[in-house]
Amino acid sequence: MAFDTSDTLTRSACSDELLPGTTLFHGQYRITRYINAGGFGITYLAKDSLDRDVVIKECFSSTFCRRTESRVRARSLSTRDQMQRIVKSFLNEARALASLKHPNIVGVHQVFEDNDTAYMALDYIRGHDLLEIVDERKATLTPDQIVTIAGKLVSAIAYIHGRGLLHCDISPDNIFLTPEGEPILIDFGAARRSAQGEAQKYSGLSVVKDGYSPHELYAASGNSGPWSDIYSLAASLYHAIAGRAPENCQARLAAMAEKRPDPVRRLAGRVAGYPAGFLESIDRAMAVLPAARFQSATEWQRALPQPEAKDRKVVLLRRLVPTDAGTEAPVRAAIPPATPLPVRPRRTFLRGNEADISGLRRVSGFLGAWLVDGATGQVLAAEQEDRHGDQGALMAAAVGLGRAHIRAMELVNDRVEDIVVTLGRQVHLIRPLAHSARTFLCVAMDGETANPGLARVQLRRVEQGLRL
Repeated sequence: MAFDTSDTLTRSACSDELLPGTTLFHGQYRITRYINAGGFGITYLAKDSLDRDVVIKECFSSTFCRRTESRVRARSLSTRDQMQRIVKSFLNEARALASLKHPNIVGVHQVFEDNDTAYMALDYIRGHDLLEIVDERKATLTPDQIVTIAGKLVSAIAYIHGRGLLHCDISPDNIFLTPEGEPILIDFGAARRSAQGEAQKYSGLSVVKDGYSPHELYAASGNSGPWSDIYSLAASLYHAIAGRAPENCQARLAAMAEKRPDPVRRLAGRVAGYPAGFLESIDRAMAVLPAARFQSATEWQRALPQPEAKDRKVVLLRRLVPTDAGTEAPVRAAIPPATPLPVRPRRTFLRGNEADISGLRRVSGFLGAWLVDGATGQVLAAEQEDRHGDQGALMAAAVGLGRAHIRAMELVNDRVEDIVVTLGRQVHLIRPLAHSARTFLCVAMDGETANPGLARVQLRRVEQGLRL
């Protein structure tokens, strides 16, 4: 779990979790509270060495492990080998997951060993999981929202499969929605390697969730593949659409063998408000037999309704309203973009490392980032992607957009935390500094892979670390 529901979390009755105040990895992380426990580990909220919130996942299987103070030990001599295999598998998969960079997959900051077990440090994301949203009515999801969520999650599993990994534990409680409505796929504890597009027989630990797991995951020797994640994601979307979990796949398989009706009713023709072909694709992805499902996430993507192209070059996501509606603001000359400064290799800092904005390179779709004096247009610090072609033009556009919007805020005597501007395929996120509104941070991202919600979080973190 890599997010906070913002509700008060009570301490678990489980005696195996680390206590608040415990430090890990030579003091780099400090546990602040327990979040939850699952078959593959225990999850905590923690602070890193820069006092930032992170989520720590500890490799701890209560079936094979016990805790002596902070250290993790095998429960018995007979479970020692199994425990070592679990820790090794956790480390291997965690390192593979750390290489995943996708706006709808939780980010892994660091993988390390401590207390004779393994750990992952993950993004800390606020929001609610899909199970809470549907079952506890935290929000009402419209058909358009569900279609958008589905498209992004299918894209995420296509990305995972394309790198030779399977998730194998997709369910509504492992799909989180940020306050901006962005879906994030988390909890890769059951992830396993698989040759792209091929089946894999697996005999290790497995997570099975009734209603969401396909029947091939119930058997230790079952042939899992991309079609297994496809079933689980479709079943999770079915829950969001129908308002309840589907029947488990074992019951469906038994009904098929006995020539009884499928206990899971098809969505197509039964639920209104969805574009043509969408519900049919969910029904197909949830076929009992793997061969009847989509064989790849890319194939499923092609079957989903395609979003309409939006012919907008610049979109300001906040409407500016003058403080005095009866007074027309004076017309002022447009602010010319700042003269592009020579772009130095990779990065430029003000006064040593005091204006370090390199943390913005972690933003999905990163193209460049700048710390700018809005009054003069001077670039105080810069981070740019070396592979981007015209760096000077990109920086000039970012500086010009930022200065224009800062001046617009002054004209209407208003203040905002963040401004998002879409410019062709680029997304620019502008943030005036809290202690100096005329100085601002701006990050440019590729619109196809950008995640503005998570970028805002990272932008705030970088701002807090600035010393100007």
